[in-house]
Amino acid sequence: MALATFSSADWPSHTVAVHANPASNLMGRLGAGIAYWTYLSMGFGVWLPMIASAVALAATASGREVSHPAIRTFGAVVMMLALSSLHATWFGTWGVLAGAEAGLVPQWISNQLLMHFSPTLASLVLMISLSLGAIICMDEVVFALPRHIMRAWNATQPVRAYDWKGLIAKMRVRPQLFQPKPALAGVPAARPAKGNAAVAVLEQDELEEVAEAEEEIEAIAEEEVEDVEPAPVKSRRKAAVKEVVEDADELEEEEIEAEEEEEEEDEEAEEAAQTASAPEPVEQAKAQLTEEELKAKIAKLPLRMATAQKVVARDEDIPREVDYTGYQFPGLDMLEDPEGNWSEHVEAHVRDQAQTLEQTLRTFAIDGEVVGIETGPVVTLYSVELAPGTRVARLQTIATDIARSLKAENIRIIPNIPGRTAVGIEVPNQKKEKVRLKELMSGGQAQGMTLPMFLGKDSSGEPLVLDLAKMPHMLIAGTTGSGKSVCMNTIIMGWLYTKRPDELKLCLVDPKMVEMSQFSDIPHLMCPVVTEMAKAAGILEWAVDKMEERYEQLKKAGVQNISSYNALGEQELYERLKPETDLEKARIPKKLPYMVFVIDELADLMMTNKEVEQAIVRIAQKARAVGIHLVLATQRPEANVVTGLIKSNMPCRCSFKVNSGMDSRIVLDQKGAELLLGHGDMLVVTPSSSTPRRAQGTLVTDGETRKVARFLKDVAEPSFERQLIAIRGTKAAGGEESDGGCAATDGGERDPMFDKAVEIMIESGRGSVSLLQRRLAIGYGRASRLVDQMGQAGILSDHKGSVAREVLISLDDWKRMQSMVESDAAGGSAEELRYEQEDDASVPDEFEGEYRN
Repeated sequence: MALATFSSADWPSHTVAVHANPASNLMGRLGAGIAYWTYLSMGFGVWLPMIASAVALAATASGREVSHPAIRTFGAVVMMLALSSLHATWFGTWGVLAGAEAGLVPQWISNQLLMHFSPTLASLVLMISLSLGAIICMDEVVFALPRHIMRAWNATQPVRAYDWKGLIAKMRVRPQLFQPKPALAGVPAARPAKGNAAVAVLEQDELEEVAEAEEEIEAIAEEEVEDVEPAPVKSRRKAAVKEVVEDADELEEEEIEAEEEEEEEDEEAEEAAQTASAPEPVEQAKAQLTEEELKAKIAKLPLRMATAQKVVARDEDIPREVDYTGYQFPGLDMLEDPEGNWSEHVEAHVRDQAQTLEQTLRTFAIDGEVVGIETGPVVTLYSVELAPGTRVARLQTIATDIARSLKAENIRIIPNIPGRTAVGIEVPNQKKEKVRLKELMSGGQAQGMTLPMFLGKDSSGEPLVLDLAKMPHMLIAGTTGSGKSVCMNTIIMGWLYTKRPDELKLCLVDPKMVEMSQFSDIPHLMCPVVTEMAKAAGILEWAVDKMEERYEQLKKAGVQNISSYNALGEQELYERLKPETDLEKARIPKKLPYMVFVIDELADLMMTNKEVEQAIVRIAQKARAVGIHLVLATQRPEANVVTGLIKSNMPCRCSFKVNSGMDSRIVLDQKGAELLLGHGDMLVVTPSSSTPRRAQGTLVTDGETRKVARFLKDVAEPSFERQLIAIRGTKAAGGEESDGGCAATDGGERDPMFDKAVEIMIESGRGSVSLLQRRLAIGYGRASRLVDQMGQAGILSDHKGSVAREVLISLDDWKRMQSMVESDAAGGSAEELRYEQEDDASVPDEFEGEYRN
């Protein structure tokens, strides 16, 4: 207001000797002083910052945020100086203050430019500075000006397209239109209706002229010619009028037919345009969204994030029965705490990605918008609603371009999300969340589960906890470093926190000898950690026999599965099985523990013992009801390893990152696993859903595992199965089993010279085939079979090329082994005989079911 009402007569102006009193400025003396010094220093260009400030205030009042205010202020100052300097360059003598018409600072800038450059170059520099300042200050307004100018130019299209030359030509020709028709002088005033209809087709201005001409003709006919003109002239005039009317009728019919044809063509063209461009209005509406409007729309989208708040850990949340005498579960204080405030760091990033994603779709002419965001620990799922008629295959073709625009390693497109009409696009997060076992176990998701597996969190941040008893077997695949071994350790750790040793028995197969070695002292083991593939194959065959034995036990008890058997009380079991003696009563297991066989490398087992596939398939098909389950893992998901029979009986399959899409198809029956990121990123297929569920695996460190294993070692010791300890190999091709050296490897009985050959080897201290040939006077083939039998019995070491084998036992050890074999043949070991003779009352209740084993 002070600038607008400035007067050079007010104080403190230097242009007058006597100042106006009171000041004419509406803001008074203070406003007059501010306006004077402003104009004196900067000139009229000061209005540009004022206008920019008004625009900024209006934008703020409307709810929009002005970004980069300091930079925009700098642009306004550049605009002010450039405009005032142009004023000083072009109109230096015009202004309100004499001697400083454009302001002192702009005049100095203009003088400096004119001293070094020509007036044209100085003006060009100042105009460029004015444009740059405008772009810096209000870039959106400047960039919108061409669009608005083009709209205004397009709005003048009807005016520019009008035939102005034709109108001027009509105006010139129109006075001579009715001059060649003198015969119409006798046309009466009351014309037929048909004639009026024909004339109505003409333009309005021509109709008015025709009416004026008719009135003049009627006046002439009535006043001058009516009484004098002869009859032939009258008849000729009437004929001329009739001819004009007939011509008008024909013209009317032709024009009506032409209009009908044009209307039909217009309707057909309109229908075709509507059919061909039905979604066009929506697309045009979306294309009109500016960057700020799109950003505001994305900011209002619902965002579902994986809240990683610090969990108040309580042991009471873990589903377990603490009633085992003398046993204690490990505490949650041995596990590491989850990360906190993770979601606050990624919210702004995922919204920016959603805006970029929608702009990318628009760039590739795909009509779609982001309608929802779900952020998980590793990936973010964007729900994209496509317009009707848009195929998902178009997204598949530009998947690489979308990943490039989002600066992501790769993306995964989910064409169908159950319960939604939108398409899912999974984009990796810049920062991953570490999913901890402590958080999953304290959430209460495992309530009611028999064998809970705390696998991790899915893409929406929900805990992924599965029950192995319902799966009932699991296949895990993934390359080296993808998180496969960590997943298996997590599953075992979850069972150590939820199950007692009398509820769950584990058999761990680790050919690498380092992955599961930390669990070698836990009390849940049925046998020491197996590192030999031959022994692993024999253990699986033992599991098949154990499965048949348990089925026989369930049949006698009249139940269908292990949970029903364990639900029976002691008296109910005695009533159903009806034992006759106390010894038979003691041999009845009160509870059947679950058995889980965890095999780390299935490929090594399959390549070493091909016949093991039959045992795996039999267990996978039948063992669910008796509580025997398999967890198989492999880093080579090939067709000869994960065969069709194995995969068909493994409805729960978990795939980490694999090498190719073919490997993903073998594990999951579809592609997708080759696009995973590794380090725990996985896809899980369960029996309830064939659609892969993406998740981030739980991270269990070696320190956590060692703490828990060390604690359980002090709580209880493992109780191994004697039959599993005795197993040394698998069945050979001939069908005989190499059990502790008691059977031959060539399909026949033990050689009669076996005992004598052993004594020779122990005396000589080396296992040599040539030595046996000389001492026993036998052939090379028989001597080789004797050496192989001693190797299977554990008397000699493994074959080491041309070097003689080592003797592993002494003569006293050999005599003790012979006595044990004789006692077994006589009807059982001394330990078993002692157990049978003991009274039932002396047997602890919690170990009654294990003495028989």
